Amino acid sequence: MFIISKLLKTVADSKPLLIAAGLTEALSVGVMIRRSGYLQSTFGGGNPPDLWFGIQDEKLYNYLDVIGDGGREAYRKMNSWDFFPHMPSYMIFYGALLLIQCRSAQASDLSWLFFIAMMCDIIETGTFNYAANQFPEHISSTIVRAASIANEIKWVSFGFGAIGLVGLFVHNSLKAKKAHQR
Repeated sequence: MFIISKLLKTVADSKPLLIAAGLTEALSVGVMIRRSGYLQSTFGGGNPPDLWFGIQDEKLYNYLDVIGDGGREAYRKMNSWDFFPHMPSYMIFYGALLLIQCRSAQASDLSWLFFIAMMCDIIETGTFNYAANQFPEHISSTIVRAASIANEIKWVSFGFGAIGLVGLFVHNSLKAKKAHQR
């Protein structure tokens, strides 16, 4: 965690690095949206499992069946982009922004929430990719359940991180406005 903390501090303290992280995240989100849209429009099946909250075996295998061989290949390609650069870019960019807001509010550092989200995202995406590779064979229900728990922790951590980021931004903006009025 020390290395991640140092990385986030370095990015938070450097405007060019923060801008580069933001641009990388924007590009990465654009590609992920496009690949997800292609997957859905071409192969059906609805949102990919990464966007669900909690996963049940039957729903996962139904999804993998509906999208077919071509859809599973497209899903694996989307996962490759998800692993890099998407996961590291959101952790670095949003983590650095949250660190900046925490410092400004003199609050505890909450930037680790995005690191937790990323680690759980790695578990989840790796498991779903493995399931897509093994299909039509089923992987262990215990592994799918672990991925489901990781998926839920990912979304909760990301949600709390986003709420913290917005909440601290509003708090810091109001504090600065009051200080300016004095």
